[in-house]
Amino acid sequence: MKTFVKYMTVFVLISLLAACGRPPATQDPGGSGTELTAAEQWAQANGVGPYTPATEDWAAIEAAAKEEGSVVVYSNSSRFEKLLDDWNALYPDIALEGGDTDDIAVKMSAEQEAGNVVGDVWFNSDGHLLYGEAMPNQWVWWYTPPGVVMQDVTPERPYALARRSVDVIGYNSEIFPDGCPASNWWQFTEPALTGKFYMEDPISDSSTTAKIALIVQHADQMAEAYQALYGKEWTEDEAYGDDTPDAGYLYLKKLAHNQPGIQPGGDEVDAAFATLGMDPSVEPGYGWTGLSSYESTQEGELAMSPCYGLEPVAGILKATYLGIANKAPHPNAAKLFIRFALSEQGFAPWNEFGAYPSVEGLSVAEGMPPRNEIDLWPSDDLFAYQNLSKIRDFWAVNLLTP
Repeated sequence: MKTFVKYMTVFVLISLLAACGRPPATQDPGGSGTELTAAEQWAQANGVGPYTPATEDWAAIEAAAKEEGSVVVYSNSSRFEKLLDDWNALYPDIALEGGDTDDIAVKMSAEQEAGNVVGDVWFNSDGHLLYGEAMPNQWVWWYTPPGVVMQDVTPERPYALARRSVDVIGYNSEIFPDGCPASNWWQFTEPALTGKFYMEDPISDSSTTAKIALIVQHADQMAEAYQALYGKEWTEDEAYGDDTPDAGYLYLKKLAHNQPGIQPGGDEVDAAFATLGMDPSVEPGYGWTGLSSYESTQEGELAMSPCYGLEPVAGILKATYLGIANKAPHPNAAKLFIRFALSEQGFAPWNEFGAYPSVEGLSVAEGMPPRNEIDLWPSDDLFAYQNLSKIRDFWAVNLLTP
């Protein structure tokens, strides 16, 4: 309940801030006659967002960053601390501050509204809030260092990606040594697996809501998977009704009715189905978990293995984004940090099984399959933001329905 209250507080605050809209437009100081907001003038002056130059004078940027003296990075990963030694060796005159930070989107938007910007860099996976709130309100600008070749970055989705991580459906490989017994996502809605599909809570965790939004977004593929498993159209299912406009919503309805095992975090999800030494006479179930958990299996601490062969998809590809706060107090140091974060050194703390770099040419962890060998749905954060409330409410209602 405390987690739910915290989430709702965050959600309401963000909604109120969003209502404030963009700052008023002002005349372009260059005399071109075009209208620029104050935020756009700042972005233009500092060469970020749509004003990112084709080339950068990195010697001049580093000199200016030394004058600034520090850079404050809001990151939602405890591994941020592993960057400190390499950063300090490269830039001893520029203090790297910030680190593991809660509620980054709320914090940065509140700083913008208050006119007291402290954080320079967004280093966070809440892409639905980045694209749904921060970008349209000009709170956080995108920046990719010239010459860095990025994957999965488009004019419509312009923010640099620090990395992409994979979530899969895991099974207990100790009890099922011959491979994943499931072949289709719809099996997790069947009575044989009532209470045996483990996941984090979409009601209190917006990142999990963004994950289940992909099921709705890919409703056509869910319909094909239904046909493949049951040999009939999804509209013939007994749970089909006016509240299920597509196969994605039907899946969420049936999964919610099947009493999934909601867990407070990823470690608890793994423990629920993949603890070593579980009773083989009892169905262990499955978990929607990070592919990175497989490293614990390789180290002899878990019995989690991924179900790569599921229809319609093996898993999802999540993103962690980088951006520079509007009116960042240390814009040159922020640029320097983003270039560092997109380098081999910057990716190193997250270069593990279950993660892919987003910069062309960077290596992946040993044993990690090539991206084109796993069928994955990439996250669509704007779709998640636009449908977050509707999907969360639909899920909540169906959890309460017998």
